Parts: sequence; structure tokens; C-alpha cells
Amino acid sequence: MKKATPNSRRTSANSDMLPEYDFSGGVRGKHYKAYRRGHTVKIHQADGTVSIHYFKPEE
Repeated sequence: MKKATPNSRRTSANSDMLPEYDFSGGVRGKHYKAYRRGHTVKIHQADGTVSIHYFKPEE
């Protein structure tokens, strides 16, 4: 029994991927430092109010 080579596994994964999800130009870790400082999430409610949640990184 042959083991799957990395290229054959990559080919099968790419066949399931749609063309609009092309991550070939992506940069790994681009927003890493900013995310480690914490981030804010704004949730806009239907009645026009906005709830803001601030998340700090766990240490």
C-alpha cells in the first residue's frame, strides 16, 4: 500500500476549494501583533443600539 504524498493530498484539497477562496497571496501572521493586544467587537442591534465588547488576550 502506498502512502499519500503531500502533493496528492494537496491536490484533493484544492479540488474541493472554490476559485473565489484563493489564499495564495495571503501573508501568515499579518495581524498577529494587533490581535495579541486585544480586540473590540461591535454588535449592531435591530433597535439601533450598539453593544461593544472588548476582549483581552488570555495569559
